Amino acid sequence: MDRDENLIRSIAPDVLRVLEREGFFEALDDQLCPEDIGRKAAVCDGGFSLSRGILAKNGHDTEAIDDIISVLAFMGGCCDCEILYNVAGESRLKSRYWKAEAGHRQGRTHEGDPSL
Repeated sequence: MDRDENLIRSIAPDVLRVLEREGFFEALDDQLCPEDIGRKAAVCDGGFSLSRGILAKNGHDTEAIDDIISVLAFMGGCCDCEILYNVAGESRLKSRYWKAEAGHRQGRTHEGDPSL
């Protein structure tokens, strides 16, 4: 494990506590999966543009934002939407995905066995 990975691992619990306290995950979820279904959802661009905007709005400077993004990426959040899928404990985005999957997979059988 290199020095950067040790640093990221050591600050991760504190970073997550700060993000939880600030409502970061909820704010990101509100952009990618608005509670009001009439409001248009933002689209993940494969990067962290939405997250960076929220973090800046919350008063974090560029260096802190880079640290936060490093922690989120280390934990499996490789982009804005993956933060909600892999790092956030709960999110509407993750919930809607699995509800859609359950509906899509309903009625499928395994190897032709209708009991599965």
